[in-house]
This record gives sequence, structure tokens and C-alpha cells, in this order.
Amino acid sequence: MNNESTILDSKVKILSDYLSELQGKISSATQVMVTAGDWAHQVLYNEHCQIFNRRFQEKPWAIVYCGHAKDVQITYKLAMAMNLPVRIRAGGHDHEGECTGTNTILIDVSRMDTVKVNDKGLATIGPGNIFKNLTTKLADKDVMIAHGTCATVGISGFIMGGGWGPWTRKHGMCCEWLMGADLVLGDGSTVSVDAEGANVPDLLWALRGGGAMSYGLVTEFRIQTFVLPPKLIRFHLNWNLYKPKDSDQPECNHPTIKVLQAWEAAIESDQTSQLIGTNLQINAKPAGDQPFNKDTVCHNCRMYGYWEGDWDSLNTFIQEWFTDKGVKPDEVCDDGEGGSDSNEVYGENLMSNWARESFNPILKARHERGEDLLAHPEHKQLLLQGKPLPPDFDDPAPHKITSRLVEPQGLGDDGYEALLQSLTSDLLLDGNRKLGLMSYVTLGAIVGDYYRENPKGGDSSFPYKQMLYTIQYQTWWNTHECEVKERQNNKVYNRTNRALDWMEVARDYDIPNTSGAFISFKDSSIPTRTYFAQNYDKLVEIKENFVKDPFNHLRIRKSII
Repeated sequence: MNNESTILDSKVKILSDYLSELQGKISSATQVMVTAGDWAHQVLYNEHCQIFNRRFQEKPWAIVYCGHAKDVQITYKLAMAMNLPVRIRAGGHDHEGECTGTNTILIDVSRMDTVKVNDKGLATIGPGNIFKNLTTKLADKDVMIAHGTCATVGISGFIMGGGWGPWTRKHGMCCEWLMGADLVLGDGSTVSVDAEGANVPDLLWALRGGGAMSYGLVTEFRIQTFVLPPKLIRFHLNWNLYKPKDSDQPECNHPTIKVLQAWEAAIESDQTSQLIGTNLQINAKPAGDQPFNKDTVCHNCRMYGYWEGDWDSLNTFIQEWFTDKGVKPDEVCDDGEGGSDSNEVYGENLMSNWARESFNPILKARHERGEDLLAHPEHKQLLLQGKPLPPDFDDPAPHKITSRLVEPQGLGDDGYEALLQSLTSDLLLDGNRKLGLMSYVTLGAIVGDYYRENPKGGDSSFPYKQMLYTIQYQTWWNTHECEVKERQNNKVYNRTNRALDWMEVARDYDIPNTSGAFISFKDSSIPTRTYFAQNYDKLVEIKENFVKDPFNHLRIRKSII
């Protein structure tokens, strides 16, 4: 027997022994999936391997769907004893695919989705909860947490990455409200950390925005909720709509810089408390033949927001902060209403994805294949008219993301010029959008009442509390939705490389008065220290002193150490 066969046989035996011993220790609530089986099983297994970013196609040795915290501990400890690498997956939304890995034991906690709220409003939340389910359960009790904008994101990576969302201006990042957690440490032991106790306070600080995976496998979160306001409106405003016959060139009713400056003024004001969270999406476009001028260039812009109050007060806000400043929206859209006085279910109708472009041809193609996409009858007419639907459907798709943040002094003239220049590029081709290839930025407001009144937040390791907003560059291509029959014979593949080149250029663009990067908008090419800034060294110390992981088993590319 040659050396290669010996090594292969050894690997097979280790994995076989691991699975055999694991099955004898875990509870009946935990399911194990492996690659072995007939072709039908292989197809099923491949589906279970999928994560949200379809750009990554990893194949773990085994997927362990844990039903209880004890099973997470057993699965991890046994893997460590047999020198098998592990990954952990909850919502599966890691933009760089670090929630999975080929030739690993994938611990999946998506079925650990219990939610309990005590009489003090402290929510005990399982790590497998995704927002479209979690928010409904909390709203039934007239409470809420500072959740995200994508309905299918899980609580685990979200809160440990900081947790930006539609409540950030009023309630800060979600991590500011993390009161405690249970987790499995690097040596397989367990620990509970709580704000009220003296048990490893540094470890709780690290969990509040210091990134996922580094400090242990979390099996329970304890998060302080807030009272749901009586009235809540999810809305969006559009400027510079796309021309009917040219889906890559918008109309030029309002220079982009005017829209951006009006939005900035609104989020920086202390008179706009009812705007509890917002972002501004600016769609990138081909450079075209006209010379670039920051004061006249036009892009399609869309502002998403959560408004606490009724439509009369929201219309007054729009009038004062946009219309009166010469940037009257071309469209004002009601995307959903909620609150403690509402009879509507608080779920996907109040989330879906603010950070992702929803494009009519993709949805229309699915509609024409007979899929029932229209939860609201009034959307059918919008679809057939060629208009985008208000919410995104949050479908998995291949994509690339990178980020930075705007410093407290604001972009300034040079910053505006560079940002808008980066969004007007000859790397983006006419016809991209028709093929379902979308490139844009979303600017997520951080500045607001919460960090104005609490400059240090809730004692978290999130390092960017005083930044004005995030800048998130994105490129998505929904080819599996738009052109099913063509599969690999799809013209979009003539364009994706150039769009990804645009992402790299944008990442390295010199934009004055911007710095840092946000770990939830992960780009593996950005140094880990950049994500955690002034807190990086302390996070390394906490990892070394409290996590009991001398061989760094709890590691991914962007984890600490």
C-alpha cells in the first residue's frame, strides 16, 4: 500500500470513529448529515451545505444539526479530541463564507430557536433564531430588540459583529443590549457570562461586537428588549428613477450630491428622533461619455427608513428635510406598518433587505415560471408595470461586499467627489442590471440619539460608535433566479469579473475622511485589525486569557489571532 492510500485510510478511520462515537453521545434532537449515500442523498446533502452567499461552495465532512446546548459541547469536544477542524453556522449569512468549510465538522445551531422574555423584558434567545421569526415572537409581547434589515439573518453573527439595523439611531447597535451569554470555550468547557455578575466581564465585552467564533460557541443569548412603540412605518423614498428603455441609466432629476447631503443633514440633526433608523442606497452606473462632475452627476438613490409615528408626521419630515431643500422624492412608498397598536404581524413586512437591490426582471422571471411571489395583491400591478417591488425577497445569491465608515467631521468636498467618482465607473457595463448584476453602495446611519446621549454605548467592543455612517459597497448577481435554463451559458458571466474588479477598486479608493471597516460587512482582504481598530489588542488579550484555546481551534480567517 502506498503512502497516499495509507493517509486516506487514516482519514477515513478518524471520521468513521468520530461519527460512530458522536451518534452514541448526542441526544435524539440532534441530526447528523454526511456525504455518504446514493445520488439522491448527495443532492440533498449539497443543498444542506449551501449558505447565503452562493459564491462559496464548501463541503464539510459532516453537518451536525444540534438540538441542545449539551450537544454543541459534545460535538465540539469530540472533534477536538480527534483533531478535526470545526465551523459553526447559525443563519449562514457570513459574506465570506466563514460559517462553513470543506473538510470540517460543521456545527449547525439553526434548530436552537427558543425565545423567552421575563417580566423585566430580558429575552433569552437561542442562537439559531433568524429575524423574521424572532421579531414576530418578541412583538407578540410588545417588545423588540435592535434587529437587522435582512429577514433571514441569524442573531448570532449579527450581534457579535455589532448589529447595525433600522433601530440604530434610536437604540444603537444590537450588541449594546447583550446582557449575558452561555458558551462553549476552546477546551470544551462551558461558561455563563452576565452583566449583573462578576463572571468574566471582559469576555462579555468581547462578545459585544468583537466578532463571531473567536471567543467560543454561543449556545444562548440574553438580550435586553425595549418597548415596541405604538406606531411604526417602514418606508422608502426614490430619486432619479431608471428610464423605461434603459435600465442602467437613471433619469437626472436630482444631482446625487444634493440627495446625499439632505440625507446626511437629516441623520445628523437632533430634531429627527422619529427617524429611528435609515440607510441610503446609491446605485453605481457606467461612466458614460460625459465628463464627471460631482455637482451634477446623477445616480438612482433610495432611502429606506423606520419612522416612529403616523403618516402625517412622516410627510412633514419628508417635506422639511427633502422637498424644501430642492430634492423632492420621485416616489414615496409605504413598505409596511407595525407597532404595539398594529394588527399586522411584525416580520418580513417590516424587514426584508434594505441592503440589497430588488430588481424587477429577476422577480418577473420567477413570476412567469409560476412561482407565487406576491404576498400583497397590489404588488402584482407594480410587477407587470416594470416597477421594483418595495421589499427584497432575501434569496441567497452570489455576491461580494466591502466597507468603510465616514468619520465624525463628514466627507467634505473631496470626500464627496471621491465617493461619487467611485460609483461612476467604466468597469460597470451597460446592460448589467438587465442580466441581474447589481452594483451599489448602502450608507447606514449610526449617528443619532443613542450614541449622542451614550458616547460609550453600553460598554461594548464595537469600535465605531462615533462614526456618522457605514459605506457598504456591494455587487450581487442573481443568475440562478434570472436565467434558470441557461445555467452556465449565461451572458452575465461575461460581466461578473469586471464588476468584482470594480469592488476591488472601490475598496482601495482614496476617499478622504473615511476609515475602518465593519466586520458584519466582511471582506477577507481587509486586515483583521482594521475591523476592530483601537480594541483589537484588548480582544487579543481576552482571547489569550479567557477562552482556553491555546491551539486556536476557534478560528476563521477574520477571527481574533
